[in-house]
Amino acid sequence: MRLLPAALLVLLLALTATTGALLSADGGDEVPAAFRESQQEIALGAARSIGAAANQGVTELRNASTGATGEPDRLLDTLVRNRKWRGAAVLAEPGRSLLAARGEQVPIQAIPTAVDDAAVTSAVAAGGEPVLLVTARLPDGRLLTATTAVRLPEPDADEVLDQSYLLTTLSGRVVAATGPLARDRAPDVERFVAEAAGAAVAGPGVLLGTPGDRVQRTYAHVRVVPSGDPDGLDLAVVAVAAGPLHSGSSGTSGIVPAALLALLAVIGFVIVRRVVTGPVLTARADLLSLASGDLDTTVRPARTAEVARVVAAARLCLDRLTGGSGDVEPVTGRRVTARATCCVLALSVFAWSAGVLVAFRPAEVDIPAGVVAGVRAQTARATDALRRSVNDGLADLSAVATDAGSPDALRSALERMMADQTRYRSLYVVDRSGRAGEPVGRPPLRIGEPPATVAGLRQQNQEGRVPVIFAQVPVEGGSTVIGEFDLEHLGSLLGHVPGHARLIDGDFRTISATDGFIAFEQVTDQALRDGATRAQRGDPVGDVQPGEDGPGIVSAAAVVGGEVGRLGWTVVSEKPGAELALPVNDVRRYAQLVALVVALIALFGYGWLLFSVLGPLRRVSRAADALVRGDLTSVIYPQRHDEVGTIASCLEICRQAVTQGPDRLGEVRRPRGAATDPTQFLAPVEKPAAHTPPSRPPARRTAPRAPRARAGKGST
Repeated sequence: MRLLPAALLVLLLALTATTGALLSADGGDEVPAAFRESQQEIALGAARSIGAAANQGVTELRNASTGATGEPDRLLDTLVRNRKWRGAAVLAEPGRSLLAARGEQVPIQAIPTAVDDAAVTSAVAAGGEPVLLVTARLPDGRLLTATTAVRLPEPDADEVLDQSYLLTTLSGRVVAATGPLARDRAPDVERFVAEAAGAAVAGPGVLLGTPGDRVQRTYAHVRVVPSGDPDGLDLAVVAVAAGPLHSGSSGTSGIVPAALLALLAVIGFVIVRRVVTGPVLTARADLLSLASGDLDTTVRPARTAEVARVVAAARLCLDRLTGGSGDVEPVTGRRVTARATCCVLALSVFAWSAGVLVAFRPAEVDIPAGVVAGVRAQTARATDALRRSVNDGLADLSAVATDAGSPDALRSALERMMADQTRYRSLYVVDRSGRAGEPVGRPPLRIGEPPATVAGLRQQNQEGRVPVIFAQVPVEGGSTVIGEFDLEHLGSLLGHVPGHARLIDGDFRTISATDGFIAFEQVTDQALRDGATRAQRGDPVGDVQPGEDGPGIVSAAAVVGGEVGRLGWTVVSEKPGAELALPVNDVRRYAQLVALVVALIALFGYGWLLFSVLGPLRRVSRAADALVRGDLTSVIYPQRHDEVGTIASCLEICRQAVTQGPDRLGEVRRPRGAATDPTQFLAPVEKPAAHTPPSRPPARRTAPRAPRARAGKGST
């Protein structure tokens, strides 16, 4: 009880400093975190693209090496017919001597020392271009290795964003670049790119360049890490863009709320000390003196209603014990109560929290054009990753169907593909009538029908509970390999789109989404429909549109290119302005956090005081009222081992002294000595020895005596 007001004061003053620091932005210009986050995602998307190409190469080379024996010429001829591979070679083990080669020279020195199944590394070709070197072990122990080019995405021609992509080694050497920086790079740009490449080893991040005229370059860096390779490649992607400098001021100062909170904390501390803890401690000291037998004690008055009623009972007992009549008037009239005081203090702090929420409520968010451009580019890159994943799924299935000879080998290849990749939910073979064989994975959703005669992608249904999307590749003998795509995989790809993203078809029906959705549900929002229509005509779309909760960014990008482009899909997304990582939104979230913490402190602090201290005090005051009105028989029970419990115990001693005599006061009831006296240990009493009673002599037996006759009438 003594420490609680001080603890509340310290906590509220600490929150005062926090409030002033968090809610008072310095107003300096800075690149918004929303823009930095979008650039980070763009760099991650480019790195994932290169990693996916590496994984695709490993899968293709592993499939090509399955069952390959004999002379390597046929294997290499089949491999280089795919223009993806720039050069290929077969090496003998041990020694890795060259047995056969096709295409460009393969950098054999870059092959890892140990290759158990398949491996991928990065290297620089003779012309200075970066390549991926994929190596797989053939069944007879030889090594099949091939190189494929590393391609960076082409940035959108956006003057606001001024986007460039650079592929560097981890030492900072630029090996490929696209965008404006591919042609000319200033020395300071080279320096920041090298720093970003070195920082990519530790993890993804964003470096800020030198501020300029309302812009500041950002260098988002990510290391290229294919799946299954925790060490990654000696490559990093650095996405460079012109970040907009935006004011960090929220328009509302945090000095006033901080000053008000400090004032409430100090006033609350003073009031609690004067109205609650001070009177209680004074009454406790007087009652302790009286219960100890000091009849010269002066019981001081109290202004608080609950304590004044206890003081009245103490005065009655003192008057009776000193020979007085004990005529004490009960406490009546309106007085300040401790409970009402605590409630008013708590409500004042709650009002402060509500005022902070109102002062920093959501307002119209000024979204910089650079942030809009970043969200548009991020949507385009995520859509491109979705397109590439679905097209690669068809390519993988085609490679398996082409390379596998027997049905057993085909099934083994399908099982390996299901284990290595997450894009499929089910893989199986169907006959000419469309009847499916034993699936690899989950049961098929595709309805049995005759398959197509050419390889391609298809969305079978336009209604139902789940969209059925699959790739199909005919094989020799009239059968067809089917690979059904997993909607969860498509949803995970949509997760890289900023905001609430949806994948829709040409009729605005929902195929997948990042949040809860109903399959084939129509998109009714006109802004999303307009964005999808514009995106189908050409470039990605990103605009600021008004909404119910304020302005937001509506972005859209069409899924075009390859077989998946025939499906007519479009990715649309809406990102509310209130969800963007802008300074005004950050300050609003800080205000909500501070208001919540202050309200919780007031709730638990004053609540504990109200229910744990003042509740028992009110019960003691009711017993004191009964004592003043003449009830000297009811026992006053202490309920807590604190100051209020001490008051109850002392009042009960005084009541007993009034009814049973002054000897009941502390001089008789208290033990002798002080609490600081050392404890004396008494020696244990020894158990007495067993006492054997003396034996009695045996009783002597006597002859029975003859009975005597009774004297009576007629006796002689």
